[in-house]
Amino acid sequence: MKTIKLLSLAGTLLLPFLSAQAGQILAEFEDVDNFTDFSVSGLSEEKTLSIFESELEDELARFARKYIPEGQTLHILFTDIDMAGDIQPWRNRHNADIRYIERVYPPRLAFTYKLVDAEENVLAEGEESIADLAFDYNVVAPMKTISMSFFYETNLLGDWIRLTMRKLQSVESGE
Repeated sequence: MKTIKLLSLAGTLLLPFLSAQAGQILAEFEDVDNFTDFSVSGLSEEKTLSIFESELEDELARFARKYIPEGQTLHILFTDIDMAGDIQPWRNRHNADIRYIERVYPPRLAFTYKLVDAEENVLAEGEESIADLAFDYNVVAPMKTISMSFFYETNLLGDWIRLTMRKLQSVESGE
Protein backbone atom coordinates (compact mmCIF):
# COMPACT_ATOMS: atom_id res chain seq x y z
CA MET A 1 0.00 0.00 0.00
CA LYS A 2 2.82 2.42 0.83
CA THR A 3 4.49 1.59 -2.47
CA ILE A 4 1.39 2.60 -4.39
CA LYS A 5 1.21 5.91 -2.52
CA LEU A 6 4.89 6.54 -3.13
CA LEU A 7 4.60 5.81 -6.85
CA SER A 8 1.54 8.01 -7.05
CA LEU A 9 3.40 10.84 -5.31
CA ALA A 10 6.41 10.38 -7.61
CA GLY A 11 4.09 10.51 -10.63
CA THR A 12 2.45 13.65 -9.29
CA LEU A 13 5.82 15.32 -8.78
CA LEU A 14 7.06 14.31 -12.24
CA LEU A 15 3.89 15.27 -14.12
CA PRO A 16 4.68 19.01 -14.38
CA PHE A 17 8.20 18.16 -15.56
CA LEU A 18 6.92 15.72 -18.19
CA SER A 19 4.18 18.00 -19.45
CA ALA A 20 6.64 20.90 -19.71
CA GLN A 21 8.71 18.76 -22.08
CA ALA A 22 5.85 18.02 -24.47
CA GLY A 23 3.29 19.75 -26.57
CA GLN A 24 -0.38 18.97 -26.38
CA ILE A 25 -3.18 17.43 -28.39
CA LEU A 26 -6.70 18.80 -28.28
CA ALA A 27 -9.67 16.88 -29.70
CA GLU A 28 -13.12 18.12 -30.66
CA PHE A 29 -16.08 16.42 -32.29
CA GLU A 30 -18.40 17.65 -35.03
CA ASP A 31 -21.96 16.37 -35.46
CA VAL A 32 -21.56 13.18 -33.41
CA ASP A 33 -25.13 12.08 -34.16
CA ASN A 34 -24.15 11.55 -37.80
CA PHE A 35 -21.04 9.45 -37.19
CA THR A 36 -21.15 6.20 -39.17
CA ASP A 37 -20.94 3.73 -36.26
CA PHE A 38 -20.43 5.25 -32.84
CA SER A 39 -22.24 3.31 -30.14
CA VAL A 40 -21.02 1.30 -27.19
CA SER A 41 -23.43 -1.27 -25.74
CA GLY A 42 -26.44 0.33 -27.37
CA LEU A 43 -25.80 3.74 -25.79
CA SER A 44 -26.65 6.98 -27.59
CA GLU A 45 -23.93 8.81 -29.49
CA GLU A 46 -23.75 11.47 -26.76
CA LYS A 47 -23.21 8.91 -23.98
CA THR A 48 -20.75 7.02 -26.15
CA LEU A 49 -18.89 10.30 -26.70
CA SER A 50 -18.30 10.71 -22.96
CA ILE A 51 -16.78 7.20 -22.82
CA PHE A 52 -14.62 7.92 -25.86
CA GLU A 53 -13.44 11.26 -24.44
CA SER A 54 -12.41 9.68 -21.14
CA GLU A 55 -10.42 6.93 -22.89
CA LEU A 56 -8.99 9.36 -25.42
CA GLU A 57 -7.82 11.84 -22.77
CA ASP A 58 -5.22 9.45 -21.32
CA GLU A 59 -4.11 8.28 -24.75
CA LEU A 60 -3.73 11.82 -26.12
CA ALA A 61 -1.60 12.81 -23.13
CA ARG A 62 0.62 9.78 -23.79
CA PHE A 63 0.84 10.55 -27.53
CA ALA A 64 1.66 14.21 -26.82
CA ARG A 65 4.52 13.27 -24.48
CA LYS A 66 5.97 10.95 -27.11
CA TYR A 67 5.40 12.78 -30.38
CA ILE A 68 4.47 16.47 -30.03
CA PRO A 69 7.41 18.85 -29.52
CA GLU A 70 7.34 21.35 -26.68
CA GLY A 71 5.38 24.48 -27.51
CA GLN A 72 3.32 22.84 -30.25
CA THR A 73 -0.35 21.92 -30.18
CA LEU A 74 -2.10 19.44 -32.44
CA HIS A 75 -5.80 20.26 -32.87
CA ILE A 76 -7.97 17.39 -34.12
CA LEU A 77 -11.61 17.80 -35.16
CA PHE A 78 -13.31 14.43 -35.63
CA THR A 79 -15.90 14.52 -38.42
CA ASP A 80 -16.69 10.78 -38.51
CA ILE A 81 -15.93 7.62 -36.56
CA ASP A 82 -16.71 4.09 -37.67
CA MET A 83 -15.82 1.78 -34.81
CA ALA A 84 -14.13 -1.57 -35.34
CA GLY A 85 -16.61 -4.40 -35.51
CA ASP A 86 -20.35 -4.30 -36.01
CA ILE A 87 -23.46 -4.68 -33.89
CA GLN A 88 -25.44 -7.63 -35.22
CA PRO A 89 -28.66 -8.06 -33.23
CA TRP A 90 -29.70 -11.16 -35.20
CA ARG A 91 -26.75 -13.15 -33.81
CA ASN A 92 -27.89 -12.99 -30.19
CA ARG A 93 -31.47 -12.00 -29.44
CA HIS A 94 -30.86 -11.74 -25.68
CA ASN A 95 -27.89 -9.38 -26.06
CA ALA A 96 -28.70 -7.45 -29.19
CA ASP A 97 -26.10 -4.73 -28.59
CA ILE A 98 -22.96 -6.89 -28.64
CA ARG A 99 -20.22 -5.62 -30.95
CA TYR A 100 -18.66 -8.40 -33.02
CA ILE A 101 -15.06 -7.66 -33.98
CA GLU A 102 -14.40 -9.10 -37.44
CA ARG A 103 -11.85 -8.28 -40.13
CA VAL A 104 -14.51 -6.95 -42.53
CA TYR A 105 -15.34 -4.11 -40.09
CA PRO A 106 -12.08 -2.16 -39.57
CA PRO A 107 -11.91 1.03 -37.51
CA ARG A 108 -12.12 4.24 -39.55
CA LEU A 109 -11.55 7.82 -38.50
CA ALA A 110 -12.18 11.02 -40.44
CA PHE A 111 -10.87 14.30 -39.08
CA THR A 112 -9.21 17.59 -39.83
CA TYR A 113 -6.05 18.58 -38.04
CA LYS A 114 -3.92 21.63 -37.47
CA LEU A 115 -0.49 21.70 -35.84
CA VAL A 116 0.41 25.12 -34.41
CA ASP A 117 3.36 26.53 -32.52
CA ALA A 118 3.25 28.59 -29.32
CA GLU A 119 2.45 31.77 -31.30
CA GLU A 120 -0.43 29.99 -33.11
CA ASN A 121 1.48 29.89 -36.41
CA VAL A 122 0.17 26.97 -38.50
CA LEU A 123 2.94 24.44 -39.05
CA ALA A 124 0.79 21.82 -40.80
CA GLU A 125 -2.87 21.22 -41.49
CA GLY A 126 -5.03 18.87 -43.46
CA GLU A 127 -7.93 16.50 -43.68
CA GLU A 128 -7.55 12.77 -43.10
CA SER A 129 -9.67 9.69 -43.59
CA ILE A 130 -7.79 6.70 -42.19
CA ALA A 131 -8.53 3.03 -41.58
CA ASP A 132 -6.60 0.11 -40.14
CA LEU A 133 -7.34 -2.84 -42.41
CA ALA A 134 -4.98 -5.05 -40.40
CA PHE A 135 -6.30 -4.05 -36.98
CA ASP A 136 -6.95 -7.65 -35.99
CA TYR A 137 -3.26 -8.51 -36.50
CA ASN A 138 -2.06 -6.06 -33.86
CA VAL A 139 -0.59 -7.83 -30.86
CA VAL A 140 -1.95 -6.17 -27.73
CA ALA A 141 -1.93 -6.63 -24.00
CA PRO A 142 -5.17 -8.51 -23.24
CA MET A 143 -6.00 -6.46 -20.14
CA LYS A 144 -5.84 -3.18 -22.05
CA THR A 145 -8.09 -4.52 -24.79
CA ILE A 146 -10.65 -5.77 -22.31
CA SER A 147 -10.80 -2.50 -20.39
CA MET A 148 -11.05 -0.13 -23.37
CA SER A 149 -14.13 0.29 -25.52
CA PHE A 150 -12.12 2.22 -28.13
CA PHE A 151 -8.82 0.36 -28.19
CA TYR A 152 -8.71 -0.06 -31.98
CA GLU A 153 -9.70 3.54 -32.68
CA THR A 154 -7.17 5.07 -30.27
CA ASN A 155 -4.49 2.71 -31.59
CA LEU A 156 -5.25 3.85 -35.15
CA LEU A 157 -5.06 7.51 -34.12
CA GLY A 158 -1.80 6.90 -32.26
CA ASP A 159 -0.25 5.28 -35.34
CA TRP A 160 -1.31 8.24 -37.47
CA ILE A 161 0.11 10.77 -34.98
CA ARG A 162 3.41 8.87 -34.76
CA LEU A 163 3.84 8.59 -38.54
CA THR A 164 2.69 12.13 -39.28
CA MET A 165 4.89 13.76 -36.65
CA ARG A 166 7.93 11.76 -37.81
CA LYS A 167 7.26 12.83 -41.39
CA LEU A 168 6.87 16.49 -40.39
CA GLN A 169 10.06 16.40 -38.30
CA SER A 170 12.04 14.85 -41.15
CA VAL A 171 10.78 17.57 -43.53
CA GLU A 172 11.78 20.26 -41.02
CA SER A 173 15.27 18.79 -40.61
CA GLY A 174 15.69 18.51 -44.38
CA GLU A 175 16.06 14.72 -44.56
